[in-house]
Amino acid sequence: AHLKGYTGIVHADGFTGFNGLFGEGLACEQACMVHVRRKFVDVFERDGSTIAKEVIERIARLYAVEKDARYKPPDERVALRQTRAKPIFDDLETWLKSQLPKISGKTKLAEAIRYALGRMPKARAYLENG
Repeated sequence: AHLKGYTGIVHADGFTGFNGLFGEGLACEQACMVHVRRKFVDVFERDGSTIAKEVIERIARLYAVEKDARYKPPDERVALRQTRAKPIFDDLETWLKSQLPKISGKTKLAEAIRYALGRMPKARAYLENG
């Protein structure tokens, strides 16, 4: 109810209660990489998974770009994101797709990968927005 009529960007996780906010003529969803990362941290802490550790490290590289982009004008943030973050983001997405068939689909790691792959298309918009 608070965001009814809002047409800007909403930074959100995959909570289904938000679904009515997004769509044509409504707000745009910006998925949250912190939520993606958290699932891999949980797996790594529980299992010591090398795949989860790799994802955490790759997301850390995205965060490093954001640290450099902080306080810069929007056009400079977009340039940094396009030149430095986009290749990392694209590679992470491709790499995750290649890892999923290698592991049991019933594991928490597979669940985290599926969540990440489901959220990444909606997270991608930040790469073009300053």
